[in-house]
Amino acid sequence: MALKSPFLPSFEIPELISRNMRIGKEGLLRRSFSVVPDDFFRIYQNDVLHLEVEFRNKDARGQIYLYTNIDCPRYEWRELKFIHEKSGIYSLSYTVRLCGSYKFKLKYSLDNGKTCYWDRVPFSHVIVDPETMRDIRMYTLIPSVSGTISDWTEHLPHIAGLGFNAVHLLPITSLDLSESPYAAHDLFSIDKAYRGTDDRSGFADFERFVNTAVKLGIRLCFDLALNHIGIGSRMVKMCPEWIVPDKSEKDGMKRAGCWHMNSWLKWGDLVKIYYDHPNPDLRSDIWDYMTKYSLFWSHFAQLTGGMIRLDNLHSSHEGFITHLLDELRDTYPNLIVMAELFTDSNTMLKKAAEWQINLFLANQWEHPYASNLRNYLRYIHSIGRKLRFYLPITTHDTGVPAQLFGKAEAAVPRYAALALMGTGQTGIVQGVEHGYPEKIEFIGRKEKYTFQENLFITKGIGDVNRILAESPVFHQDGNIEFVDSDHGAVLGAFRRFDKGHDKGYLIFTNLDIHNSYSIKVDLSPHIINAKTIWMEDRINGSSYESQVTDITLDIEPFGIRIFKIGD
Repeated sequence: MALKSPFLPSFEIPELISRNMRIGKEGLLRRSFSVVPDDFFRIYQNDVLHLEVEFRNKDARGQIYLYTNIDCPRYEWRELKFIHEKSGIYSLSYTVRLCGSYKFKLKYSLDNGKTCYWDRVPFSHVIVDPETMRDIRMYTLIPSVSGTISDWTEHLPHIAGLGFNAVHLLPITSLDLSESPYAAHDLFSIDKAYRGTDDRSGFADFERFVNTAVKLGIRLCFDLALNHIGIGSRMVKMCPEWIVPDKSEKDGMKRAGCWHMNSWLKWGDLVKIYYDHPNPDLRSDIWDYMTKYSLFWSHFAQLTGGMIRLDNLHSSHEGFITHLLDELRDTYPNLIVMAELFTDSNTMLKKAAEWQINLFLANQWEHPYASNLRNYLRYIHSIGRKLRFYLPITTHDTGVPAQLFGKAEAAVPRYAALALMGTGQTGIVQGVEHGYPEKIEFIGRKEKYTFQENLFITKGIGDVNRILAESPVFHQDGNIEFVDSDHGAVLGAFRRFDKGHDKGYLIFTNLDIHNSYSIKVDLSPHIINAKTIWMEDRINGSSYESQVTDITLDIEPFGIRIFKIGD
């Protein structure tokens, strides 16, 4: 059989176009940044990206540029020129304006631009986080025990008065049969329990709630449940083919669940959404619907400069999450994305780089003793250049301080440790400030709770939030030095403003709920330019001078001591 069409393709073979670019020699440059494959680091929006480069051959002279997509529209790149300093070092200082995930590579010339060379290393990777993420003091509000949206609005001044600048709302979508906030009936409506009598949809009251939050300087965090939906939901009734099939279930729909202590816990009220549906049209419908759901609630978060929380990200469909986060970044570039991702550090690093996750939920409640918590805080600081963590005392899923740590008042020293020894992102769950004795059950429609006041806890949390907000020293990573001699119950740390300077904060917290301690501290290994220091108590306002080598602190059960060091 003879061929009917021409044997060769109809297009012309393309020419190779030289742009006078060559691959540079190995070992020619010394750089201030990592060039390890797949490595990355983070900075905040409006931070200065400072890079330094030098030729190993001191006699070499040239021009060096940064080829990058930083602050560029998608698919566009540009060049930033390094300045040649008198020391022979080439430096670049650039204030990054836009959040995003960026790449960069060095480009240099040794003959005044006639021939250019690419640095002989992989592209470097920097993630720029929203500036508002530096300082997160978040209060988790449990809607099912907080009345209507109008009641939540009235509660906001109390939250702001405690010093919180963010509120995390459990899902407020209409509840399905089990009445769990994570088992939605309709993803785009507010549950009837939260609506006022004069507001059929709830969104008029919700608009007042959002506006009040903005006036009080409170950002909102919305919980997104992407993996599953209620068994009696509108989705199940109208589009049952959107649910993963399971012939072992009577209704033919696969139940969602999670692993716990090497056992699979099946959630009987939740069915899994079929993101891998083999029919491309149905799969597209599912992805589009769930993307719209995410964009819908993210809209309200971005109105306040807030964030979303991805529930159970470790169980999510990775392909859909990649698609969703691209859509969210394009639509709301300053939105903070926080994830509940319980996995190993290597997987977290991989997903942080791939998905540009801004903030991960930490699990510090699993480190109840001083030695464990001290090591965990060291880890948070050691990895803080790549991963940022949200460190609340507890979460709505865990027990409360009274259950986990022996007494409700244990919340104060633990909050002080996490807030002032962490990296600036912390919070509590509703009820902790009142010393509520047990975990609040968030499943089910309930009457509004009335809480008893606990002045010790509310004052302690308020003091910590005030101090956390007053200084950037608490919003950095890598600037913590423990000075407690590995005490078995007391955590003590020095937070330094800058390397080479002796000014900072001294924080001590007693995690023991029964015993007092007298702690002797020698700061001479940490303060090298003075023999005496001025110590200002940031709780009671008193000040005094002390010998660097001989500081004695008496600290009672649940006690905290916070001093500003230096004039």
